[in-house]
Amino acid sequence: MVSIKQLQQQELMSDQNSLLHSVDTRIKLIVLLIVIFYTVTSTDKLVFITMEVYLIILIIISKIGLKDALMRVLLILPFGFFIAIFQPFIQPGQVLYALPLGLNITLEGIEFAALLLSRLVVTITATILFSFITPMKDLAVAFRQLHMPHEFAMIFTLFVRFIFLFYDELQNIRNAQASRGFTFTNKTPYLWKVRQVGYLFLMMFIRSYEKGEIVYSAMASRGYSSHSRIYTHKTRLTRNSILYLLIPVIIMIILTLITHNII
Repeated sequence: MVSIKQLQQQELMSDQNSLLHSVDTRIKLIVLLIVIFYTVTSTDKLVFITMEVYLIILIIISKIGLKDALMRVLLILPFGFFIAIFQPFIQPGQVLYALPLGLNITLEGIEFAALLLSRLVVTITATILFSFITPMKDLAVAFRQLHMPHEFAMIFTLFVRFIFLFYDELQNIRNAQASRGFTFTNKTPYLWKVRQVGYLFLMMFIRSYEKGEIVYSAMASRGYSSHSRIYTHKTRLTRNSILYLLIPVIIMIILTLITHNII
């Protein structure tokens, strides 16, 4: 899981100036979807290795820190490993080891588990690269430019604008409770701690409701309605954006030709 502080740090890093940061957000989103789709539909090891190496090269070029990116991959990977670890026992096939209680480890199960993990590593790396070079506010604009459903784009826009605001509100409430002696490590009764946590969620609900009403009133007073459409400035694709799209597509075409023994 990613904390709000890590999300704030990631948002600062995504607003840097580099070859990849300057790429049009629409192109970055399209490339992300293409890479994920191509990876999850492939079964060849060469594809996984090549795409992972290509993504690592992009991470280095983007100057976001290879160590930070790989640490994020390692943090998310255990969730996929938890799913893959059961595959050798449930996939039918050639039995390699017979275990008690009727459990068998099959060759096909091990291969399928390795396939799942390989796909997961590439897709996680691609997603982390995208998140490190794409500010969330630009992503909200890209949704509208790509003609995503208006309601979805609006909800995401509001989410981006208010997630950090709500975090600040949460911190203010926690600081107020701490100034009154509330901590999870003190020797106060357990039920009292539970009650304080309940107060925390109650106050967050009230603050969220108040903020929502204020924002709605402000938007309505400016003429906003369910039929309103936010203006988005049309931008031309730069050379970096075109190359960012063409290079992975060319790599995928070459890999497809190689894996099908065409070249």
